[in-house]
Amino acid sequence: MNGGSASNPVAATRGRTRMTGSVASASLLMLMLSACGGGSGGTATPTVTSPASATPSSTLPTATPLPTGEPLVIPGCDDLLPLATAQSIFSPSTIKIDEIDSAVSRTYEVAELDTVATNATIAKNCAWGIPNSDGFFTLTVADISEANAANLKAALLAFGYLGVTNAGVTALELATENEVGSKGRTHYLVGDLWIYVDGTSLDLSTTVAERALEKIRTANPTRTY
Repeated sequence: MNGGSASNPVAATRGRTRMTGSVASASLLMLMLSACGGGSGGTATPTVTSPASATPSSTLPTATPLPTGEPLVIPGCDDLLPLATAQSIFSPSTIKIDEIDSAVSRTYEVAELDTVATNATIAKNCAWGIPNSDGFFTLTVADISEANAANLKAALLAFGYLGVTNAGVTALELATENEVGSKGRTHYLVGDLWIYVDGTSLDLSTTVAERALEKIRTANPTRTY
């Protein structure tokens, strides 16, 4: 009796059919895995896309300029101290003698005062007095650097001025007597502001300095005076 496929053509035919189907299924599976990017282990490998290289800009960004503060505004002498006010605190005969846009108008008794006056870029100097007499007083208003303010304060204290600081305002005062009469000098240092009054008494010089500071505050609302 012969065995195998030769003796059973039907079985042989079915065997070939199963083999052909298995081969076809295997081929189909391989195609599917290949289409999905399968690797040797049969697991799909995700495709990694490299990020696009950054292209450097041909122009550098422009730096935003820092804001600059508004320049100091100094009103005219008639506004800093109206003539009617000058007459009420000094003498009914008082007139305005002079007005110049400079702090350098005379020789100061302290060298640092000349330095501050020379370095001031914005300034006003006013003078009032009684005609045909030695009675007069002056008001100087100017900008001042931090270094000049510190040096001036130290020099005035060393010269004999008395100083006090209140609410950010440093006041330095000196009362003296000479052959003509009494003298009163008052300095106000407030940030970059310098106010100086040279008068016949401390009452006068302090009053004028205070009035001038009020006017400066009104004229410069964005500044912390």
